[in-house]
Amino acid sequence: MRKLKESSVLLLIGMLIIPIMAPVNGLCQVQFKPSPIHQPVVASERDPFDDFGGPPDKTKKKAPKVTDQNESHLSKTKAMVLSLLLPGAGQYYAGAKGRAEVFIGWELITWAGVYTFHTYGGWKKDDYIRYAQIHAGIDPAGKDDSFYKNLTFYENREDYNSAGRIIEPTAPYYPPGPSYYWQWDRQSSQDEFHSIRNASKSAFRKATFMIGVAVFNRIVSSIDALRTVKSMAGRVRDEVPGYSQKEDKLKFKFNCNPFGSNPRIGIGVSQNF
Repeated sequence: MRKLKESSVLLLIGMLIIPIMAPVNGLCQVQFKPSPIHQPVVASERDPFDDFGGPPDKTKKKAPKVTDQNESHLSKTKAMVLSLLLPGAGQYYAGAKGRAEVFIGWELITWAGVYTFHTYGGWKKDDYIRYAQIHAGIDPAGKDDSFYKNLTFYENREDYNSAGRIIEPTAPYYPPGPSYYWQWDRQSSQDEFHSIRNASKSAFRKATFMIGVAVFNRIVSSIDALRTVKSMAGRVRDEVPGYSQKEDKLKFKFNCNPFGSNPRIGIGVSQNF
């Protein structure tokens, strides 16, 4: 019984000594993952401003580089020349169709006004000539505007030759005969003739004024076309992230009144601060 116990103890000691004495290659190898503390540092591709983490977004595109390509594509000189030829054409060329319609509308209204006033002035001229034929007995053949002007101030040819040429020595002399004869039948008729003639002259002046408006519209349109080209180039730049441009605060205000006894046209420029 004692020998059996000693044999059991020796067997147990042998089992413990054999693994220790075995070669290293025969041992069970256990591999551990390297510690993340000792790994090399690699720059992250994630957006540093992305507070939610996650994998890097490879679909993001770099911001386009700001260039003057659009500004060179639209010619300022061409826009101004087009607006000088036809108001609004420069704005249409620059892509501002709304502004182009405004200037084209003004152009149509202006020339419609020229035609209307000129036509009305011609009608009134025919009226005062016919009126003078009926109430003063004139012969309208070959008469210029100065002859009808004298009809408004002198009752007859004799008054003009005696008094009118004293006031104006360079005024023409009207010889006797039916060609330059006139005699107003009453003072009220002469006053009415004066009123009709003034209406005709006023209409012709307004027609001339509207031509000036057409010229003025071309000048303003060309300046606006230049500003529009610059604005369109700046608008493209504003769409680039991180790029800002100050707003153009220069404003124009137009004032045109061809009616009344004192036709006028004006332009005001204001700057907001």
